[in-house]
Amino acid sequence: MLDVLLTLVVLAPAPLLAIVVLAVRLRDAVRRHGAGTLAQRTRAGWRGGTRRPVWPLLIGVTAGAAALTFGLEQLYLATVEKGPGWGVDMALLTMVLGLLAAIACAGLAALAAATVARARGFGAGTVAGLLALVAVATGTAAAHLPMRAAYLADPGSFPAVANLGEGDLLLPFTVFLVVLIWALPWPVLGAARGARTGAEQHPARDGWQLLLDLATADLPENRSAWGAALRAELAAIDPPAERRRFALGGMWAALRSGRPQAAWASAAGVAVVVAAGSFAASRWSLAHDRGGILDFWVVGPSVLLLAVALVTAWRNRSFGAGLRAAALSGLAALVAIVAVGVPEALVWAQRQAGYLSTGDAVPPTWQSAVLDVVRPDFLLVMIVFWAVGAAGGAALGTALRREPAGAADGPPAGRPR
Repeated sequence: MLDVLLTLVVLAPAPLLAIVVLAVRLRDAVRRHGAGTLAQRTRAGWRGGTRRPVWPLLIGVTAGAAALTFGLEQLYLATVEKGPGWGVDMALLTMVLGLLAAIACAGLAALAAATVARARGFGAGTVAGLLALVAVATGTAAAHLPMRAAYLADPGSFPAVANLGEGDLLLPFTVFLVVLIWALPWPVLGAARGARTGAEQHPARDGWQLLLDLATADLPENRSAWGAALRAELAAIDPPAERRRFALGGMWAALRSGRPQAAWASAAGVAVVVAAGSFAASRWSLAHDRGGILDFWVVGPSVLLLAVALVTAWRNRSFGAGLRAAALSGLAALVAIVAVGVPEALVWAQRQAGYLSTGDAVPPTWQSAVLDVVRPDFLLVMIVFWAVGAAGGAALGTALRREPAGAADGPPAGRPR
């Protein structure tokens, strides 16, 4: 049941929203220009999304992903056997870090799509963002597949890990490539945002203005005037060094701008619900011999953070506001899990019921039972899925806000195609 809830509520919103965005864009393009122009506009989007400086950057991304994958695989193979001695499942930790890297790739692809879309239109931004993900996947596969072929040909020359099945040693890197599929909707969403920003603002004078424009375009309504003042002040600065310093300072100030209203109330509510849910799940699992409650720790807060981010982003008309509120609520959820988990872990250990997280073994000491609650690999698993839920909720909340009329599909007026 929790697996179904995780898929439907946490993982599905971003793909569904991207499909809706594409459908709306296609409908508007057909209404404005007719169905006969779709092929021409698609070709224009492809040209805009691949011409300089995009394609040289894509080559660099491919080479960087290949080099990084090769180095990380060597590090993983050198440390995977030492994990049990450190009290960490290195295979699980690496897999979770791979999931986190896929989320980071989704965010960077969305940023790249927004940047290109702001200058060249929605179609070009979408193409550039998707190609960025393809470049990451290509570089990763170029480094990983030869290593995997060597492992399958001669497993005996590679480290042996007791809790991994035959042929699964390099599974964390394969999982990263699979999870990149989840990142595919984010270039569409980033391009939609970038195209709207480009339609609302003047052409960027340089890269520093572009960065500041993107950072201040998503501020809550009560901060939008401050963002406009920052952009106006940057426009009045001419020396390149001063423009760079001012843009970076303004971008940092915009990204860490004040918490949305009611953020503390939302965090307190999430903490209470997570604490009560953890206690109830622990006692129910203990009474019915259902194993640990790690599944609840992953899914329950993910759903709550999705709801917090959605409502906050909708009320403040800001993706960033939704993420900031969800981050504060996530911290509160983590505190609640530890506060309830430590005494419950001792109860499970006293009753010889196993570890609270998984219920798969009896801890040898009470210290082992307590440390299981704060295992780094388990904490990272939770944080990864919480982040996915928060990002999906913030994207949904931003999409549900009232959009400005007249946002165009192509490049903003007055800009070359």
